[in-house]
Amino acid sequence: METGGRARTGPPQPATPGLWRARPAGGGGGASSWLLDGNSWLLCYGFLYLALYAQVSQSKPCERTGSCFSGRCVNSTCLCDPGWVGDQCQHCQGRFKLTEPSGYLTDGPINYKYKTKCTWLIEGYYATMVLNSSYVYLHIQYSVLFSFSGLIVPEIRGNETVPEVVTTSGYALLHFFSDAAYNLTGFNIFYSINSCPNNCSGHGKCTTSISVPSQVYCECDKYWKGEACDIPYCKANCGSPDHGYCDLTGEKLCVCNDSWQGPDCSLNVPSTESYWILPNVKPFSPSVGRASHKAVLHGKFMWVIGGYTFNYSSFQMVLNYNLESSIWNVGTLSRGPLQRYGHSLALYQENIFMYGGRIETNDGNVTDELWVFNIHSQSWSTKTPTVLGHGQQYAVEGHSAHIMELDSRDVVMIIIFGYSAIYGYTSSIQEYHICELLKNCNFFIDWECFSL
Repeated sequence: METGGRARTGPPQPATPGLWRARPAGGGGGASSWLLDGNSWLLCYGFLYLALYAQVSQSKPCERTGSCFSGRCVNSTCLCDPGWVGDQCQHCQGRFKLTEPSGYLTDGPINYKYKTKCTWLIEGYYATMVLNSSYVYLHIQYSVLFSFSGLIVPEIRGNETVPEVVTTSGYALLHFFSDAAYNLTGFNIFYSINSCPNNCSGHGKCTTSISVPSQVYCECDKYWKGEACDIPYCKANCGSPDHGYCDLTGEKLCVCNDSWQGPDCSLNVPSTESYWILPNVKPFSPSVGRASHKAVLHGKFMWVIGGYTFNYSSFQMVLNYNLESSIWNVGTLSRGPLQRYGHSLALYQENIFMYGGRIETNDGNVTDELWVFNIHSQSWSTKTPTVLGHGQQYAVEGHSAHIMELDSRDVVMIIIFGYSAIYGYTSSIQEYHICELLKNCNFFIDWECFSL
């Protein structure tokens, strides 16, 4: 206790939390002041934040952003252009007509809306459109030319190839719609009219056609080919001069030195790596395009038999491809089986065994016919094997066939599984006993069948 001072009876009592406390007048120079503890400051800031948020939330879109995506700001409100909706005109909705030589279209800057429908009509003679991402369907003159769904451009750097759609009809109608399940990032589309695909990939120049002045095409540089000049004749210039060189006078392919091989002369000789090559096929008049066909290799020839195609006017049942000369040949056959697909082929000596398949007729029957094609005479013969008492023969398609020699020197053809028009998908294996291993033997002893 200080000399001459007044004794304190206890520590000063704190003010009640959350309340303003007044200091008595007369102290501190006669001026009055207010004190605020920590809890009261937090409460004060909360009220202030709510008041400011309420004021901002009542503001108009173009007051907050300063612009509208596809529209103009009038009296603090976005007035959308035709075909656009949303508080910032950020969602497409309706129909658009585009006639400029080139342009850009999109579903909007952010995720598209649920149940969106937008349509764009591009008018021009030759329209090239580059599509970038999500759910779009492209219709050309009442028929679907292309449809894209999902993520078109991979999200992996180094593989950002953007697909192109080219139409020469004079019009391109693009229709976009979304369902009620997901709304994703959408798409950006660049289009140009009367322009070359992918701007010739930087490996050529866009040139006007002489025969049709309104059309253009890519005139490729020396080492490039393809509609968009995007296919190199010789990749990496064949590793010239150490590995090989690019022959532009003949096949326009890489000619490798003795110690190198492969399409770009990058593989050693010998090499354990496999590789693909695309040979230049000599001009060929009959159509070779087909699906669900079968092929076997005999010597330097690959024999292709049957198959499905949309147009059978120039269809050839039997073709062979010369692996050395890269030439397709058509066999001149007087008689033989009807056109079919989904059958099987198996080679034994000079004979090709064809079983089953779906015959290309109005009925479209699945057959159990067994035909043999003799390569030497290039002629067909049909066989009727004897079915054993405990066996059964199934007419199937989509099966596989293999010929093997047993320990007993018998030669059998195994038919594995397949689809039956009566029994559905089967798990049965059919076994044809051709004959003992005799030269040029082509008769059948019996037939067996067992299930797994």
